[in-house]
Amino acid sequence: MSEINLYLLDMTNEANTSGVDRHVNSLLNGFENYPYIRVYRIQFIRGNVLFYKEEKKGNYTQVTIPMPQQSNEIIEERYWFGKYNEQVFSLVHHLFEDKPNRIIHIHTLNLIALASYINNQLPCRIITHLHCIPWKGLYDKNQKIFNQLYASYYFDNNQFIDKEQFFTNNCESDSYNKPDKIICVTRCAKEFLVKTMDIPDEKISVVTNGINYLWSDDKLKKFEDHSGAFQCLFVGVLSEGKGVFFILKALRKVQAKGYNVCLNMAGMCPLNIRKQIMEEYRDLHVNVLGRIPFEELQQYYRNSDFGIIASLQEQCSYAAIEMAMFGLPIVTTAVDGLDEMFTDEVNALKVNTKFSKVFGLSVDTDMLAEKIITLIENNDLRTQLGVNARRLYQTLFNLENMMEETVAVYKKMIENKQYE
Repeated sequence: MSEINLYLLDMTNEANTSGVDRHVNSLLNGFENYPYIRVYRIQFIRGNVLFYKEEKKGNYTQVTIPMPQQSNEIIEERYWFGKYNEQVFSLVHHLFEDKPNRIIHIHTLNLIALASYINNQLPCRIITHLHCIPWKGLYDKNQKIFNQLYASYYFDNNQFIDKEQFFTNNCESDSYNKPDKIICVTRCAKEFLVKTMDIPDEKISVVTNGINYLWSDDKLKKFEDHSGAFQCLFVGVLSEGKGVFFILKALRKVQAKGYNVCLNMAGMCPLNIRKQIMEEYRDLHVNVLGRIPFEELQQYYRNSDFGIIASLQEQCSYAAIEMAMFGLPIVTTAVDGLDEMFTDEVNALKVNTKFSKVFGLSVDTDMLAEKIITLIENNDLRTQLGVNARRLYQTLFNLENMMEETVAVYKKMIENKQYE
């Protein structure tokens, strides 16, 4: 196989580990089995990083570049963002020179401007990786606009949709139209691009996320009766878009019916969310753990009775994959990628969302409470859902599958056209 020079570009925040971080780190681990792919990770960091840094890390080269102050404002200004990209290229151009078969794989949509600039100087193939549908992230920023777009997308006739209303920044259109290929992590994301953004079907590949942790089947536990509180686990950023307050409302209904449940919440928690939980839900048994090391999180996966996901929008959730990997019974909302990942009453219990033009999108907390009670009362169901969830992970969401499908995209791009 011809050598491939691969450049993984992403933006991250030191204060939080995102699904994009998880994905890129999984790729880096997986590339150990593909020695003909020379990997350069170019990572832009918001936080305390002050200087450019380049170092060799095992099978790849790590490049760390600080984001400028007021980076959001600079990204929105094409002129100044262009100047920033020129400076970045002056730092990294030596990584691209005299390299055959160059592929730039961007994992943050704003980086399409840099990828295009590099391509103009040293021709490359470009891939956009769509980890999320940007407009759906508006739920935590502006629910009014989110609900307007939700109504337009799901309830209006698609032929009359103005696609520009769904753009969240001035880079988004370019990130769909300028690359040679787009990788989505769900079918619903591909449908959005084809039907709403008018992107050709053949330009898009769907590759689901995958992880690779050692966890043997003989450690999967069988659920038995116990007299203490049932342990429920939430993993992710504590936000309204993740359905945190719908979970709490449902647990209050569960508790009102006499069931004893303890909710452990692992993930970054903004101060205002923490304060609201402590003030408004002090009657519930809730542990806000904050960000914890994965070694500690594993213990919660092992010791919990079930996991809960109540997101109002989600693509190929790493928290969901981890719960499945550890054989944890899951209650999840039937939205977006979560609905694609799981089959109701086979490897998870699904909960509906509700939408009205007055109240917007919400989770059916009565149904959520009922599903939780169903799990509490049925040990055999918890065991079976856990076994089937583990099987789902092994079959579809393992790292080997993700790597094979991703590398197949690279090979096809190189076979179509080589850059010397």
